Amino acid sequence: MSAHALVLTEPGRLEPREIPLPETGAHDGLLRVEATGICGSDVHQFHGTLSGAPCVTPTIPGHEIVGRVERAGPEALARWRVSIGDLVVMEEVVTCGECARCRSGGPGCERLKVYGLSVRVDEAPGLWGGYATHVYLHPRVQLHPVPDGVTAEEAALFVPIANGIRWGATVPGTAPGATVVVMGPGQQGLGCLVGALEAGADAVHVTGRARDRHRLDVALALGATSVIDVDVQDPVQQVQELTDGRGADIVIDATAGATAVIPQAVEMSRNGGTIVLGGLKGNAPIPGFVSDRVVLKQLRIQGVGGHDHASVRAALALIASRRYPLHLLRTHVLPLDRAAAAIALLEGDGDVAGGAPIHVTLIP
Repeated sequence: MSAHALVLTEPGRLEPREIPLPETGAHDGLLRVEATGICGSDVHQFHGTLSGAPCVTPTIPGHEIVGRVERAGPEALARWRVSIGDLVVMEEVVTCGECARCRSGGPGCERLKVYGLSVRVDEAPGLWGGYATHVYLHPRVQLHPVPDGVTAEEAALFVPIANGIRWGATVPGTAPGATVVVMGPGQQGLGCLVGALEAGADAVHVTGRARDRHRLDVALALGATSVIDVDVQDPVQQVQELTDGRGADIVIDATAGATAVIPQAVEMSRNGGTIVLGGLKGNAPIPGFVSDRVVLKQLRIQGVGGHDHASVRAALALIASRRYPLHLLRTHVLPLDRAAAAIALLEGDGDVAGGAPIHVTLIP
């Protein structure tokens, strides 16, 4: 028996391979993949331009993984609190639990593994990513049961929603009545919109460009108070007008590569406000950033990355609740062997068949 997988052998090249299914024991297992979401980081990984992440080749990409537990030992099942056949999502980061940073309870495990990114396909048992029919379940991987009534395709949104809950609510401490600005209406930004609304924000304004018109319409459908087209409106001026000159309590940057938004975030924040930085800029410097403005306004600037156990659980519960029309984010579903086309779809601009891409899912 073997798994069908796509292997990123070098930037821009996905190669189909058949990989033998591994033997498993008491503490590990095997997942049959039912859906894998494509993250914006997958696009950069595919092109070899993902900065700040431990990328290797050859590897099987894909870290937004949903599937059924096909095989697992009794100790593993007890630890994960699941049964054979359960539909689950898996967190992509596996920590060693033994290094100094793990023992201290902080981030930055010295020997962490990241499914879909940091483990080569030739490291046994090989199945370390979601662009495959099966994924190996490491003994220290974290699984979360998918609530009854939620399909694998619906559950594949768990990463942008979990990120949004953490970036848009937990990390900045969004309180009821807050005014929030989300910069960027991609899957992460729309997740932040939902996270802020769930935290009780009174107003959430979402910025985007003219080419983002469909995504901005989705933001309104999800509950955004207003949307700002930065190609025709000055976003700082608009936020000041919308807040009667006070500024936003929280500004979240969920844009990828855009550096001009950082000085804008400083100017549209209220005195004592919080700026959350979630969008990577490819290590580019920030033109126009004046740190004195941060000092004089006494701003808090907080970097974020990814999700945690609590936000994943909250995301699955939110998906199951159907309080928001999250189906609007699930714009395209493609078969596994069309992964390269799915990546091209996600990185493209403007409308395509099915509307502007927001979240793209692969189905084995």
